[in-house]
Amino acid sequence: MPARSGSKGVSEKNIREIRGKPLIHYTIEAAIGSERLSSFLVSTDSEEYAEIARDAGASVPFLRPAELAQDDSPTIDAVKHAVTEFEAENDSRVDATVLLQPTTPLRTAEDIDSAIETFFDSSADSLITCYETVDTHPNYMYEDDTDRRVVALRDQAEVPDRRQEFKPVYLRNGAVYVSTREVLFDRGRVYTDNPAAYIMPKERSVNIDEPFDFKLAKLLIETND
Repeated sequence: MPARSGSKGVSEKNIREIRGKPLIHYTIEAAIGSERLSSFLVSTDSEEYAEIARDAGASVPFLRPAELAQDDSPTIDAVKHAVTEFEAENDSRVDATVLLQPTTPLRTAEDIDSAIETFFDSSADSLITCYETVDTHPNYMYEDDTDRRVVALRDQAEVPDRRQEFKPVYLRNGAVYVSTREVLFDRGRVYTDNPAAYIMPKERSVNIDEPFDFKLAKLLIETND
């Protein structure tokens, strides 16, 4: 569970409070409720974040080095560091890793378990979580062209009139990633180009990257009774 201190898009988003709880607590609670995780830990560069995570019941056995917690630090490096440290401290080998980002607070323990089960039921070496999207379907998309014009990504003459006829497409939501050791350490990736997928509902797929995302997550959590 990576929780770097600071953030450009939403300041200190991992510990900003929603309904009286730091954001990271929602992901920790989901992990605690999971029946398929054998163990989990939080990777952070901040002692303050570490204490906040421990207060919610998470293990934070070490701090992430500062060089792995910069704005441009790849997530894969933090994951590999966490796995390596965990293996050294526990004299064990990790065969599969589950990555849970605090910025997707609406994912549930059941989502985590179902994603893990989907991964092991497949022949894939990685898994991502997604949701089906229509509003951002490629059939509706355009890209910049010259002279203040845009050009359609798809030939509009071939796009069905009714969106019910569109081929389903999915957006990765960042809620759960499952990776084999080989994907992480040999390929240096969290997921591959043809991963297994666990499909989640849109309302649990909010991924906080911008202030609007935080407002939306806050609204959904506060009205989720």
